[in-house]
Amino acid sequence: MDAAKIQLSAEELSLVQNAGWLLTKNTIIEKVYALFGEIAQEVQGDPTGLAALGIENVLVPSAKISKGENYKGLPWVVLDFPRSFDRQHTFAIRTMFWWGHFFSVTLHLKGRYKDQFQQKLIVNLPLLTAQQFYLCVSEDEWRYEFEEDNYKPLTQLDSSAIEKILLANDFCKLSAKISLPQWNESKALILGLYKTIVKTIGH
Repeated sequence: MDAAKIQLSAEELSLVQNAGWLLTKNTIIEKVYALFGEIAQEVQGDPTGLAALGIENVLVPSAKISKGENYKGLPWVVLDFPRSFDRQHTFAIRTMFWWGHFFSVTLHLKGRYKDQFQQKLIVNLPLLTAQQFYLCVSEDEWRYEFEEDNYKPLTQLDSSAIEKILLANDFCKLSAKISLPQWNESKALILGLYKTIVKTIGH
């Protein structure tokens, strides 16, 4: 093996001797878990929200918080609630923390749920546009980065283009992001995006 491949740079050598930064990272992830737990409780406790949409089955599974270390090489935490995933039909509101990037809130519809709510989405798009939502234009439903080949801002699309994109795949995703410097306001901002989504598909 090439010795250069296993040698550490000065920066790497400094980091490998410093446990504090990794312990701080663990503390931050714990705080994301706590934040998402509080959000899940508030969403579950809102009787005027999701329960009024006539899709009680997506509320049956409890909120799920999961984490990983390698979405595009970086740690992540995800809250799925409400949630119903299978190969053909999906209804989910997914809140994501992606280290170094953002929080995001995503409505993910597929199969019968897309068919059920698609027309309401089209009619109520101004609600989402006003909150700076993006529309997924990729054929990969499991990408979350706000790159041009994955998401386009609704503000940059006219109604005919949006409708064409919505009709193109068996799934659709609409997502908004919150910058990490807004951390201390993130709970209220995330709950506000939840309410926008529910209003859009239930109005």
